[in-house]
Amino acid sequence: MAGGMGTRLRPICDEMPKPMTRLLGKPLLEHLIELLKKNGFNELCITLAHKPEYIKEYFGDGKNFDVSIEYRVEENPLGTAGGVRACMDFVGGEDFLVISGDAACDFDLKKLFSEHGIHGGLITMALYPHPEPLRYGTVITDRKGKVVSFIEKPSWEKVVTDLVNTGVYIVSPKAMELVPEGKPYDFARDLFPHLTAEGCIIGIPMEGYWCDIGDAKSYHQSCMHALDGRLKLSPFRRSASVFSNLKAFEWPQIFPPSLICQGAIIEKGAVIEHSIIHAGSKIGAYSRIINSVIDGGDVGKNCHIEGSVVCKGATLPPHSITRFGDIVSQGCISKAAAPASAATEPRQARGLCRELACTDRARLMREMSYALWEAGADFSDGINISDGKCKIRISPLPEESAITIEAMGGGENERLAMCKKYSKLAEKFGGKNASTNIH
Repeated sequence: MAGGMGTRLRPICDEMPKPMTRLLGKPLLEHLIELLKKNGFNELCITLAHKPEYIKEYFGDGKNFDVSIEYRVEENPLGTAGGVRACMDFVGGEDFLVISGDAACDFDLKKLFSEHGIHGGLITMALYPHPEPLRYGTVITDRKGKVVSFIEKPSWEKVVTDLVNTGVYIVSPKAMELVPEGKPYDFARDLFPHLTAEGCIIGIPMEGYWCDIGDAKSYHQSCMHALDGRLKLSPFRRSASVFSNLKAFEWPQIFPPSLICQGAIIEKGAVIEHSIIHAGSKIGAYSRIINSVIDGGDVGKNCHIEGSVVCKGATLPPHSITRFGDIVSQGCISKAAAPASAATEPRQARGLCRELACTDRARLMREMSYALWEAGADFSDGINISDGKCKIRISPLPEESAITIEAMGGGENERLAMCKKYSKLAEKFGGKNASTNIH
C-alpha cells in the first residue's frame, strides 16, 4: 500500500510520494521490496494514488529488482481495505500479505505466514511491542493470540497493552468477500470490528524493528537506528564522495557509522559524525555534521548541524547552527512537530489507590490484561474488573513510568485487600510498590 500523501512528513517528502523517502541512500519502498524478496514474496501489486508516476518510473515492472510488479492506481480514495479489494484479480484464491509502503521494517515475514497457517484465522496481524503506543492503534489479544479488542490512539490512562497494529497482515481471500467493491472501506475502522466479533483475527507479536515513518521525528529516528544496526536493512554500497584536490590535513573527517552516498560533495576540513549524506548534498568547508541527515541540501561553510534533517533544495548560509529536531527546508528552519497524543486531564481518584513504579508501563499493562481477560475485565478505560464488593481500575500514570491500582466500593478493609491482591499480581510482572493513598 503506497498511495498516501505523507502530509505529516512534509517538507521531507514534498517532491515525492512518502514511500520514496530516502533511507540509507535508497527509497524506503526499495528496502521493503528487498525485505519481501528475502522472505519469498516475488509477485507484488502496489496500490498508488499520490504522484504514482514517481514509483512507476523507478520500479517499472520489477525486473531490475528480481521481482514482478503490477500497479493499481486509485482515482478516488478507497481506504486501506478498499484499495486491497481492488487487487483481488491479482491475488486470486491464495492467501496473501499486505504491507504498508511507508514503514521501516525488518520482520521475519516467513514466520508470520507460518503462524497464519497454524492458527487458521482469516487475518493474521503483525503486532509490535512499543513502549509508547499513544500514536498507534493498540491491539488486545488473549494469551492464545486471538484479537479481542482495538483501542485507537489511546491516552496514557487508557493504555492497556504495548502491542500496536503495524499494518502488516496475512489475509485470506474469504476476509475480502466482506469488503464492498469500488467503495471506501477501511481495515481498522470497518473490517476488523466485524472479524473481531467473529474471533477471526490472530495477532502475532513480532521480533525485529518497525517504525511508521509518519513524521520528521520518526524519519530521523529510523535513519539513526539504521546507521546503528537496530534496523537491519540490506547492505548498501559505501561509495566515496566527490572531493576536491586537497592536502592530507585538509581532508574531511568521517566518523563511523556514517554513510556518504555517491554524488555528495564534502569540502575540506568538514567533519561528518554518525550522519547520512545523501546524493545531491553539499557540505561546506569546516562544517560539522552530527547525528543528522543531509537529504540533498546545501550546507554552507563553518556550519554546525546537529540532530537535524536538511531537505532537498534547502540552503544554509555560512556559520548556521541547528539543534536537535530542526527540519531545514527551502527558506526556513522549523522544529519537528511533536507526535499528537490524546492527552487528558488527570483523573481524580475515587477510592483507595496504590501506585507501582515499573520500567515499561505499557508492557506491564499488557501482562495484566492477559491475566485478567478471562476473569471478565473491561478494557475500554484502563482495566476495570469487579471483585467481591469492590470495583478495581488499573491504568498507567501519564507523567511517569508507573501504574495505579484503584479500589472503589466495599469497606476500607476490603479496598485495602483488593489493592494488595492486584499489587501482588502487578509485582509478579515487574511492578514495584511505591505508595498507597486513601481518597
